Amino acid sequence: MMKKLFIDHLIEQIHTKKTPCIVGLDPALERMPQSWLQSQGINQQSTLAEGAEAIYQYNLMVLDAIADLVPAVKPQSAYYELFGSAGIIALEKTIKAARDRGLLVVLDVKRGDIASTAIAYATSYLASKPKRPLEADAITIVPYLGKDCLEPFFEEAIEWGKGVFVCVKTSNPGASIIQEQKINDRYLYEIIADLIKPASDKSIGEFGYSGIGAVVGATYPDAAILLRKQLPTSLFLVPGVGAQGGGNEGIKACFNPDGLGAVVSSSRAIMYPHLYGQEDSNPATIRQAALNLIAQVREILN
Repeated sequence: MMKKLFIDHLIEQIHTKKTPCIVGLDPALERMPQSWLQSQGINQQSTLAEGAEAIYQYNLMVLDAIADLVPAVKPQSAYYELFGSAGIIALEKTIKAARDRGLLVVLDVKRGDIASTAIAYATSYLASKPKRPLEADAITIVPYLGKDCLEPFFEEAIEWGKGVFVCVKTSNPGASIIQEQKINDRYLYEIIADLIKPASDKSIGEFGYSGIGAVVGATYPDAAILLRKQLPTSLFLVPGVGAQGGGNEGIKACFNPDGLGAVVSSSRAIMYPHLYGQEDSNPATIRQAALNLIAQVREILN
C-alpha cells in the first residue's frame, strides 16, 4: 500500500483545522520574557545544555498552545545549532513533541549542496527508513548550485512522499539583487521555478497538488502572481507575514482560487507576543497571536 503523501496529509489537516497557517519555532533566549527565563534558571552563566533545554521547554509551551489550531510547525534549524549537540537534541525532541501532538513538521534547514553531500543531507531529513531523529515531513533548500543541488532532494522527497520548498522569491529585501536579475526577459526566480516544475508534476497528490514547491515571500505580490501562474500545482511556503510585514495582497497572490496551494508561516509574532504589544508571552497570548494570524488569513482568502 502506497504511503500517503505529505501534501495530502497537509491538505487534510488544512481542511480539518480550517486554516493554511503554520507556526515557526524559532526559539531565541534573547527574545523570551525575562520572567520566563528566570523561572527556567537561565542567566548569563548558564551552559549550552541548560540553554538548549530552555528552548525546548519554551517550544513545548508554544506547541501546547497552538497544536489544535494549525496543521504544521516550522522549526528553524539555526536556532538549535547555536547550542551545539545539546541544541540538536532539543531539535530532535521538538520534532517528536510536534508529531506527538499530531502536527506535521517542515524543517527549515535551507541546505544546498551537490552529489553525495546533497544525498546525505536529503537522506538525513527526508528518508523514512532507517528511522532518523531529524526526519521531517518537508524541508527548505536553496537552488543556486543548479540542478545538481536540487535533484537529490527532489528524488528523495518523491521516494518517501515528502515535501521540498525551494527558496525561489524570498521575503528579505536584499534577495532582490540576485533573484530579480534578468536573463533575456525573465527574472532569475522564474528560471529557478522552471527547474522545480518537472519534479512537481511527477508528485501530484490526490487533491491535485504537489509537495515539491517554493518559498515565495508575502512581501512581493507581483512576483507571487507570476510564480502562481508558473507553478499552479506546487505548494508555496509563504514567509514574511507578521514580524516581516508581508501584506494582504502578497498572501492572496500565493493561493489559487480554491483557497489552497500555499501555507502561511509566522514565527516571532506568535512565539513572542510580548514584543508586539502584549504584556507577556504565555500560553494564552501565544494562542491568541495564532488565532489572530488565522483570522487575518481567513479574511484575506474569503
